[in-house]
Amino acid sequence: MPRTLKCWLKIAATVFLIAFTAAFAVRLARADDGAYPGRAPVAVAAEKGFFQTFNGGAPADRSAPLRLLMAAYATDPNDSRTNLLLGLNHLWMAAESSHTDPRVIEDLMLADRFLARAQTLDPLDQRIPSWRVPVRLSLAQIEREPGRQKEIVGDLLAAYEKSPNFHSFTVALLGIGNPKGSPEFQRGLAVLDKVKGCGEEEAACQDLPHWPHNREGFITFHADYELKAGHPDRAAELLRKAQAEPGYATWPFRSEVEDRLKNLDRYAGLYADADPGNDPPMLMSSEKGMVCQTCHRAQ
Repeated sequence: MPRTLKCWLKIAATVFLIAFTAAFAVRLARADDGAYPGRAPVAVAAEKGFFQTFNGGAPADRSAPLRLLMAAYATDPNDSRTNLLLGLNHLWMAAESSHTDPRVIEDLMLADRFLARAQTLDPLDQRIPSWRVPVRLSLAQIEREPGRQKEIVGDLLAAYEKSPNFHSFTVALLGIGNPKGSPEFQRGLAVLDKVKGCGEEEAACQDLPHWPHNREGFITFHADYELKAGHPDRAAELLRKAQAEPGYATWPFRSEVEDRLKNLDRYAGLYADADPGNDPPMLMSSEKGMVCQTCHRAQ
């Protein structure tokens, strides 16, 4: 697949790093045990199965939750949570699959379908644009309609204005692949700088049961951004902040932080040279695809 599409798929995966905004804190507490009033038992079981897989250790069959989720959908196609989780499961599969596999297109189409339906069923859920935008951008490229890009990015920026703490991560992800002097990259750097002071009252900025290492992952991503921007001192400060997080000792990816601290000058040099192909890998990247569990793996 084209390089640009791979970039959108990486963005699609890494938006799993963001957490709920404070406006959804009450709903989050209910979602932890699937306790939405009136939900079918199969829907509650399907949600539990999804998070057991998503928060579980690797390797795991990413498609494992789909059978029960589809049974829940057949039982009640108007359950917004079931639609949301179906969309996220297909997004996860697309993002972590080989990008030369044409089945990625099927997962992208299904992700967009279920996420769009979840948005229709629950218009108060303001998180969904951050998950749909990278999917829509990927599909626009596949379908040879680059003119849709401006509208799609515009939808994300509109969502950011309503909920900046939640959507800042995706806005930054859209910019990180650009040259550091570009408006898109600088916009991403600015939104990350604004959100770094997010307090305990904001659920989007906390470690919570379904994203137990949200803060560690977000801070390390911000450090990567600062490193590419040519600010190794700021990157070092952020990485040490990640190490000071209460959950750091149980984070499966803490070796990545230590690697960055040991290689700050070398990585800064790679970012600064004229070859973007040798840029250091982002925290969430792997040879095959993306590691969505960077913030979601509980053990």
